[in-house]
Order: sequence, then C-alpha cells, then structure tokens
Amino acid sequence: MTLTFHPLENTNTAFFHELFHSSFYTPPGEPPLPFDAIRSPELRRYYEYWGKAGDLGFIVQQDGEEVGAIWSRKFTRESPGYGFVAHDVAELGIAIKRGLRGAGVGQKLMDHFLDAMRQRGDKQVSLSVHGDNHAAQWYQRMGFRTVAFDGKKMTMVLDL
Repeated sequence: MTLTFHPLENTNTAFFHELFHSSFYTPPGEPPLPFDAIRSPELRRYYEYWGKAGDLGFIVQQDGEEVGAIWSRKFTRESPGYGFVAHDVAELGIAIKRGLRGAGVGQKLMDHFLDAMRQRGDKQVSLSVHGDNHAAQWYQRMGFRTVAFDGKKMTMVLDL
C-alpha cells in the first residue's frame, strides 16, 4: 500500500462532497443524513470558498486512487462551527472511503495533517464527534481531550 498526500485545493468535486457527506455519523436507529444536507448553509460553510486564510487540508491517495481527505477551517465566536473553541483554533474533519476504514489510512493521514499544523505554528486543533461514534475513542487515543459534551456530541481538543 503506497500512500501519497496532496494539498486539498478544491472542495467543489464529487469526490470531496461524497467524503464530506460520509464524515457525518448516523447513530443507530436514526436515518442517515440526506446527501443534499451538505448543501445547507450550516454545512457548506465547512468547505465553501476553500482557500481562506487558515484553511488546511489534504487528499490521500492509495496506489494513485483518492481514498480520503482531512480538512480544517477556523471559525468565529459569532459564527462558530460545531467543534468551536476559539477563533484561532481550527476545527477539523476527516473521512476515509468506506471499505478502507480501519486499515491505518486515517491514522497516516491524521499524522501528516497534524505535522503540517505544527509546522504552520498552530497550538491546538478541535473537532466535534458524536459520543456513540467509535471514532471518539480513536481521537482519545491520539490525545484529544473532551472540553464540552451536550449528552450527544463532544467537542474535543488536541494540544499540538
């Protein structure tokens, strides 16, 4: 398995939209998020007009095929993201194609991303994850700590 990482330059692609949609966890017994929901203003703000100051992201390819992405954006207190903690802390999202999850691709992508954040000078990164999502345990193993929990969703932060 050969992995290569490329800067995320365009979020207006079918591949990115499919990954972005797949990044939303569906708790057991609930219907999945409709695909068109990613076009709502609430969710579009995570990827629309990509390339703003503070945006950082990568596409990962396995043997030349795009298989995942990681992205982050900074938000404001006036217009916070789901995992908002401060205006100078980027909130990340990550998704790996179904069928390839659990094979180590996500960990390598996350490591690459966190290294780039450190090189950029970021001190922290945040995220929002549903408490029932097994990914929450993965984030905890990486050193993310829970800073808010509303009974369903956790806001987690990693000191870089």
